[in-house]
Amino acid sequence: MPTHGGQIAFFGGHKKAHEEHPFDVALREYTEETQLSLDTIDCLGYLPPVMTARMQPIIPVVARLKISTEQFFSEIKSNGEWDESLAYPWEQLKNENGWEYGWRHSYSKSAVMFHVLKSSQVVSLEQNVKDHILWGATAQMIWNFMKLYFNK
Repeated sequence: MPTHGGQIAFFGGHKKAHEEHPFDVALREYTEETQLSLDTIDCLGYLPPVMTARMQPIIPVVARLKISTEQFFSEIKSNGEWDESLAYPWEQLKNENGWEYGWRHSYSKSAVMFHVLKSSQVVSLEQNVKDHILWGATAQMIWNFMKLYFNK
């Protein structure tokens, strides 16, 4: 997207007036942005809101893909809001030693999480995959999920 060029983000977007639940928004955005049907995904719950650098709240919805990664990549089509879709192993993300942080000074001092997605581990439609840096709100969502995952 023009405002997030080069950044990794989950499928998502803004709530419409008729949508009452974060699941409604997530499911609509998923189908719009992937061109996949609703029977390919199950919403499981949502995480605590994450504030963007522009102080806009994001309510992350956790979902389970009901099709294989291979099928997902063979059927997914961009609606023009994204250039590349990728998958990354949970085993890599859950390794705490792979994460770093820096400090953001804005309305308040807060940590900004970073994780390098190694090209050798990335699954993508692209042939020449490069390393990516996972950071900002997307990294914070994953970090929050990991805190819940490890603190059952």
